Amino acid sequence: MLPVLTSEQVKQAEQAWAKANQGDTWPLMVKAAHSFVAKFMSKLQGQTVLVVAGQGNNGGDGYYIGALLRQAKVKVTLVAPLGLPKSGIDAERAYQFFVASGGQVLGSFDELPQSAHFPITIDALFGSGLNRVLSEPAQQVILWLNQLDTEIVAVDVPSGLNADTGLAMPVAVNAKATHSFIALKAGTLTAMGPAHCGLLSLDTLTVSTGSTWRYQVDVCLPRRTGNTYKSEHGGVNVVGGQPHMMGAALIAAHAALNSGAGKVWLACDQMFYASALSLAPEIMLKPIGETAKQPLTDKVKWVIGPGLGQDGQGLDILAKLLEATNADSSQQLANYGVLDADGLRWLATSGQVATGWVLTPHEGEAAALLAWPIAKVQQDRIAAVQALSEQYKTCVVLKGAGSLVCDVRQTGQHLVFCHSGSPAMATPGMGDCLAGIIAALMAQGLDGFNSAITGVNWHARIGHELAKRQRIVLASDVIAQLPFGADSLY
Repeated sequence: MLPVLTSEQVKQAEQAWAKANQGDTWPLMVKAAHSFVAKFMSKLQGQTVLVVAGQGNNGGDGYYIGALLRQAKVKVTLVAPLGLPKSGIDAERAYQFFVASGGQVLGSFDELPQSAHFPITIDALFGSGLNRVLSEPAQQVILWLNQLDTEIVAVDVPSGLNADTGLAMPVAVNAKATHSFIALKAGTLTAMGPAHCGLLSLDTLTVSTGSTWRYQVDVCLPRRTGNTYKSEHGGVNVVGGQPHMMGAALIAAHAALNSGAGKVWLACDQMFYASALSLAPEIMLKPIGETAKQPLTDKVKWVIGPGLGQDGQGLDILAKLLEATNADSSQQLANYGVLDADGLRWLATSGQVATGWVLTPHEGEAAALLAWPIAKVQQDRIAAVQALSEQYKTCVVLKGAGSLVCDVRQTGQHLVFCHSGSPAMATPGMGDCLAGIIAALMAQGLDGFNSAITGVNWHARIGHELAKRQRIVLASDVIAQLPFGADSLY
């Protein structure tokens, strides 16, 4: 687990560190530069390296890195296409250190020899403080870098990426790797951030942050030991399967089964019994009407929404369950299951909270739940997931590249940034699969918050690994790997 901060919180952490260290932030810049060089020296040694430095302290990191590389006999060409550092800041001191090492600073890319080739480029243009749309000259610099035949490694944050939202402003460097300092920045972990950062690493520089957000990608599944039997591993009720959407409910049920739930029931239209049994005969089937009679118990969790439709018995069951669970004061029944898809659409119009349920919206469903334009959700996913958790008083998974899990009821760390998965996973049924996984983990004893974190990371990690050998990853591909556990592909 790694700490995550906003750009303002990083600034505050730096100031607090400086206050405790003679009021000087220069040692942090020196430590950051040494950390960056140590991280990538095996890649940089023997190469001709291009360093692109900005005017602020991120550029200062670039100057100091350039000087260290020169000391290590690495060939360095440094360009400051937007001008030299501003006077009186640490970056100016780093610039002087670079020049004192014998380094030369070029003012534009036009000064580079036409035959020059740089296998590695270090991006030190802009850091985590960028919060405005880039100027036209800055945009042109980034576009030039992105078309260059080189491998870019970024200092702290890929230039042009908003470190808080993960949006490009409006363009950002496409880095192969990014080495960050003090804490991971929220925007590097969600929205467009993961795609621009490449392989992300962190050195806290021993700075204390007090972060209430964290990045967690590990998968710790419920253990099975000793003399056990299926009923000890809970059950999952999947309610859905309207005539034209049966696949969604079946995907959720199959995922729950393969994730370890001891029993899985699928309540659907009886015309689909044969097809369901042909796929997974271990799934138990029943008419939707019978599900309404099943009482709430701590050992059976629910998945309501995949293939549910916008009318019919399934919504009646959902309404009754929400009424019962919102009225329930029992601590034993603190985690009921997962609401997804059509279940979320119904919830958005119901005016009810959903305490004890894990909500798993994508950005469109999140917009409906919040009555926000979808663009507002996309522009600030972190604000959206926190608002959802506040409004519905429960745990929320905001799906997408770099899914977010938030439960404002948690003490301490309440927002978790999860594995970013792969673009190959943008296929039908992935959300239904995730809903089944989370419900199965709840059935096996994890609380809703930890089931959501574990489920998202397990699901994304399998998809990421599958994408290394196939262009498209289907929900059924992920489901097929679930029985093997978290490490079957590694």
